[in-house]
Amino acid sequence: MKTKDTKTKIEEALNYIQNDTEIAIEIFDNILEFEPENIDALNGKGSALMKLNRMDEAEIYFNHSLSIEKTSSALISKGIICKNKMDFENALNFYDEAIKLNPNLNNIINLLKNEILELIDNKININSIDQDANELIDKGLKYKKSNKLWDALDCYMKAIEIDNKCQDSVEALINEIIAVLQNELMIKTPEFTNTRTNQLKIKSLRLFLIEENPKEALSAMNFILKNDENEIDTLNQKGCILFSCGEYQKSLECFDKCLNIDENYYYARFNKAIVLRITNRLEESLDCFDELLKIPEIYEKAKPYQLEILDNLHEKSKS
Repeated sequence: MKTKDTKTKIEEALNYIQNDTEIAIEIFDNILEFEPENIDALNGKGSALMKLNRMDEAEIYFNHSLSIEKTSSALISKGIICKNKMDFENALNFYDEAIKLNPNLNNIINLLKNEILELIDNKININSIDQDANELIDKGLKYKKSNKLWDALDCYMKAIEIDNKCQDSVEALINEIIAVLQNELMIKTPEFTNTRTNQLKIKSLRLFLIEENPKEALSAMNFILKNDENEIDTLNQKGCILFSCGEYQKSLECFDKCLNIDENYYYARFNKAIVLRITNRLEESLDCFDELLKIPEIYEKAKPYQLEILDNLHEKSKS
């Protein structure tokens, strides 16, 4: 039975995963030092390591967790790790086990399973796709392996332009990159107070990041915004969730509203820059990143994006 103190620490760590992953890992490590078989801490540390793309380390923690007790969250995470290793058969098996444990996750897990089925379909039907499109897909996969996400995304999009027969299959690869970029978005960690608003913020973050239930997370945020339409942290969080749902224009509207309330709210400016980049509005995205470089606490995070866009614009000017 977890003590109240442990429960509080776990909730704190889960909320740090999004923006301060290393701090989250430190908290989980502190818990595991005294409670090495704490399921929530094992799964939490595994999730934090996944966010850092340290998949092999993450798998160790999920394996340990599952050896103690099977949970749907650990099974889903194992499925995602197997998918990244191209071990599709085991990934599907883990997803099926997760559904048996929690049928309420059926819709989310079916989306994950469909991504795998599309990847398999892509491998089977690769000869029916235009050769140039195939080469771009292969190039994109290599870029993805080297963590050059924007280059990979550009390759996938160009492959679809050349041969739209590959769209269904390539969309699974695109969605994988979108999921990685989603983890880059900035959400301000809610304060740990007992106010109704902060409790709802924490609940919506948990629904979004841990339970992967964006619909319920949006409901919680809309309840906050109904009482205060200018609640800036909630507006920013809502924009992030709309991004994850592919609602890019609506997410931009949320981020713009944040910046109208406070032009120095860099969380929203960074998130807006990411959305503008993914919709290929390079100059506008660059303007956002240029502004962000003036802020010391965000400089290191923004600089690689600025350089990537500058390189991209330079290449376009030469062609």
